[in-house]
Amino acid sequence: MTIEILQADTQTIHKVVECFDLYRQFYGQESDRKACEVFLSERQKSSESVVFYAQNNSDDILGFTQIYPTFSSVSLKRDLILNDLFVHEKARGQGVARKLLTAARDHGKKVNSKGILLETDILNAKAQSLYESFGFERETDHYFYYLTI
Repeated sequence: MTIEILQADTQTIHKVVECFDLYRQFYGQESDRKACEVFLSERQKSSESVVFYAQNNSDDILGFTQIYPTFSSVSLKRDLILNDLFVHEKARGQGVARKLLTAARDHGKKVNSKGILLETDILNAKAQSLYESFGFERETDHYFYYLTI
């Protein structure tokens, strides 16, 4: 099976909707494909995120990643937040996540980003292992805070 990584745009973002909906369900959200399509389309139309998706030679969508740009005032450089990474259950163990991470890293280099930040659940050892094997380093000298509004 051939796996191709493509960057979504306003014409192709609809291909990612089912996988995005499954991703949200994985995190305890109710299925809502219409809301997912609106959300993803709005991000693309306003250039607020970059989405890469994995597709096999049968045009099945195997997974996706969504990256948001941000900036570091201290370093005076662009940073990226890898907010979403999901591989369909049927495609796990085939290197899809690694290919999506490679696309994200290559995009970061292309836009002259300082780096890529991501977070994962403390109990998600499988994802942590993947990220660390890819070169991500766990932050130990910062605390992250979140204010719910």
